[in-house]
Amino acid sequence: MTTQEIQEKVNAFLTDRLEYEPSAITPEAELKRDLGMTSLDAVETSIFIKRTFGFQPERGAIKTLVTLQDLYDYIARNI
Repeated sequence: MTTQEIQEKVNAFLTDRLEYEPSAITPEAELKRDLGMTSLDAVETSIFIKRTFGFQPERGAIKTLVTLQDLYDYIARNI
């Protein structure tokens, strides 16, 4: 899977499922500060990653990521 495909799948999830504003979805966006990611959102993101990319993120891993680019990179490293 290419980086572009990862970004497209993650961005679609963030806008469709978590209802984040599409204009806020940029690689530099901070998950908590800019997007407002909550603990529940992090759990939903972990479930999405498992179902979509086929691996279970480590417990609490999503909460340690700062930017959306960090999330893309984390997924790319683990698939």
